[in-house]
Amino acid sequence: MFDNRPSPIDNTLMSLTHDLAGLFERMAQIMELKGENPFKAIAFHKVARVLKELTIDLRDAVADGSIRSIQGIGDSSRKVIEQYIKDGLSTDYDELAASVPAGLIPMLQIPSLGPKTIALFWKERAINSIDELKKAIDEGKLEGLKGVGEKKLQGIKEGIELLARSAGRVGVAEALPVAQSLLAQLRKIKGVLRAEAAGSLRRWRETVGDVDLIAAISSQDEGEFISRQFTQLPEMAKVLGQGGTKASILTAGGLQVDLRMIPDEHFGAALLYFTGSKEHGVKLRQRALDMGMTLNEWGLYKIEKSAKSKSDDADAPRPKSGGRVEKETGHAPKAKPVASATEADVYEALDLQFIEPELREDRGEIDAAAKKALPKLIARADIRGDLHTHTTASDGQNTIEEMAAAAKELGYAYLAITDHSKSQVIANGLSAERLLKHAAAIRKADGKVKGIRLLAGCEVDILVDGRLDFEADILQELDIVVASPHVSLKQDEAKATARILRAIDTRYVNIIGHPTGRIIGQRDGLPLTFSKVLPAAAKANVALEINSGWPRLDLNDSNAKAALAAGCMLSINTDSHATGGFAEIRWGLGVARRAWATAGDVINCMEYDALKAFIARKR
Repeated sequence: MFDNRPSPIDNTLMSLTHDLAGLFERMAQIMELKGENPFKAIAFHKVARVLKELTIDLRDAVADGSIRSIQGIGDSSRKVIEQYIKDGLSTDYDELAASVPAGLIPMLQIPSLGPKTIALFWKERAINSIDELKKAIDEGKLEGLKGVGEKKLQGIKEGIELLARSAGRVGVAEALPVAQSLLAQLRKIKGVLRAEAAGSLRRWRETVGDVDLIAAISSQDEGEFISRQFTQLPEMAKVLGQGGTKASILTAGGLQVDLRMIPDEHFGAALLYFTGSKEHGVKLRQRALDMGMTLNEWGLYKIEKSAKSKSDDADAPRPKSGGRVEKETGHAPKAKPVASATEADVYEALDLQFIEPELREDRGEIDAAAKKALPKLIARADIRGDLHTHTTASDGQNTIEEMAAAAKELGYAYLAITDHSKSQVIANGLSAERLLKHAAAIRKADGKVKGIRLLAGCEVDILVDGRLDFEADILQELDIVVASPHVSLKQDEAKATARILRAIDTRYVNIIGHPTGRIIGQRDGLPLTFSKVLPAAAKANVALEINSGWPRLDLNDSNAKAALAAGCMLSINTDSHATGGFAEIRWGLGVARRAWATAGDVINCMEYDALKAFIARKR
């Protein structure tokens, strides 16, 4: 599973550091909400950032005491980490959370609503929950509060609606480390022959409702033992169900994980069935019926022409129009399957090219597989460089040389340094003078860091009317230009589209970075008319970015697929602000693969000379 993505960091470590980073972020927010010492809140925010970038095993660091040498983690934070690793909880967090009304904590998840505003509502209007806040907005009870105008209230209301739409969904970047940590431990349990994740996570959907794990076992008698062992893993917060064929837990982070245990000879069919999507499964089962067979979670079976007994019918359930079979049977059919051991066996028996999990969305993949016309999807090994990164020159954490060394370590042939432009004051954006000096420093480093080529670039803001933050005489001095929208992301569709079109037509622009500016679960971004934007980008020889940084993933998979259909080139970049950020290329690759992208569709899969030629054509 996930063989096509880089794994520079052990995913069991990512799960732990992700949970702890979230814990410190929330503690900092509660402190801000209460109006406590701001310096302690800032320190906790910093600890969260440090944890997100760690590439070491925190458990080992605690065990050998080396955690004391990690810059940015003080004694009080270290004690929180040590207790969490030992006991799976933090009494400091529990005490802090208990010091405010319980309903305020969920309010911290509302996009565009910060702790200080929540505190204002709490103290001035006695609002203690999301429901009370929504009611107060609808009834006009927040009017007259200092600093809370009509526009801000409308933004909060939209944030509540956005939160409601994403309720129960977890981001792929949050769910994957948990799943891979559980898989690593599950595979070590006696009796487990192999195990994989299934469901929407395996298809790399940007958000998932829960996590499905499938384990192959040699005997169903081992199921009860494996189930008990699984429900005792450290991530478990609550057991939802336990039996010989299935176990369900709720993790400390609130993610439901379902484990199904399947005899090894039926593993492939079960993995295919529970990976989905429902629509893909319906089409596959119809194809099986058309070929005189039936497909279920146990395998692909021939349908005998002779009349069947009731017991036989139970052993070979028929598919419903809604997707899955009438029931998930608790035992394997008596008949010998045509194929069941591997997914590849099932697809081959259906005379189909193997369909990668990311494509299983009923978007024409079965017809293409029948014609043996599926593309060879882009893989991690195809990526030759990153074309959107930041350094200490703006708001990054590492120097040019450090970013270059980390990229070289990943096997990249080139790296573009693209720090922010002057309008991004909050991100220490570069003035024209500073940018030209920075470009000179990048070119100087290009001669020093052997084995990788550096491109001097800039992430230039696309202003509200589509003009860029720098004039042409500055942009022409750069090797590459990424133009991105950062502000005024609630423009109407016509203005937003005209804005991006103007940027595309600007002579020195090579890439449109995170084109809509959306943040998953926080804001929708610019409402672009893609039927106009995509052909314009293709004609102008401007690549559209899939920004891999979580929670952007912008373009999304649907828009990226449409871009390819319009003849656009893509660029998959991490927008890294530190060396650890390079690992996020995995999320962008997931989007690109769901969009049916090949290496030939992505400019940072090009050889260096070909990339330079692509850039030169716009100039």
